[in-house]
Amino acid sequence: MSLLIADQLTKTYSASGWFRSKESAGSGVNDISFVIEEGMCLGILGESGAGKSTIAKMVLGLLRPESGKVLFQGVDLYRSDRAVRKLWRRDLQVVFQDCYSAVNPRMTIRQIIGEPLRNYEQMSSKEEQRIIGELLETVGLDPGDMRKTPKEMSGGQLQRVNIARAIALKPKLIVLDEPVSSLDMIVQKQILLHLRELKEKYGLSYLFISHDVLAVNVLSDQVAIVDKGMMVETIDTASLFDCVHPVSKRIVLS
Repeated sequence: MSLLIADQLTKTYSASGWFRSKESAGSGVNDISFVIEEGMCLGILGESGAGKSTIAKMVLGLLRPESGKVLFQGVDLYRSDRAVRKLWRRDLQVVFQDCYSAVNPRMTIRQIIGEPLRNYEQMSSKEEQRIIGELLETVGLDPGDMRKTPKEMSGGQLQRVNIARAIALKPKLIVLDEPVSSLDMIVQKQILLHLRELKEKYGLSYLFISHDVLAVNVLSDQVAIVDKGMMVETIDTASLFDCVHPVSKRIVLS
């Protein structure tokens, strides 16, 4: 059984209303389908406004599609009850683009990483501290960093904290929504290589949303190229620069 199946997902936005711009109206998607197997990273590559984040939100259960379905471990995300949704949320985690807005600035790093553990596990404070220390080491930080607050960390360090939080419950799939685009080039490469190491070490699966061809090339096994809400080509990463669709060539080779 495939880990995740997105089947003919469609979502449109109306350009009317106070808070709806023409740009957001153009970022819907039409008839999007893909499959993610265990241990696989699927990259969703496209320019700004192509509909990438809409896809991510539908996979995460945050945005209901108008038609189509999302099956995660065989369960339809939009036809399950609250108890079932809580169970699959344990196995489906996310790392967002903006590492600062993704955390509560008033929390310590220990509280941030420990939040999913407290929601799903029963353990002593001492055990929680031990696990958080191990998670920090896993993402290349020091266990002593758990006493810090977000403002005391660089963007790259805080994104590693977000990754530690995402892997705390040993999920099956992590959605990476432009996780390195706000970081400088050196830190981007470090984070991407670390994500690849974690994938290989723990058998993680990723849905990697990005506009960056080189980033997608580092992390993904397969790449789905999206343009104006349509999936124009799916290709193995090894053949990415040999893509044949005219839109793919424009996005990949420009």
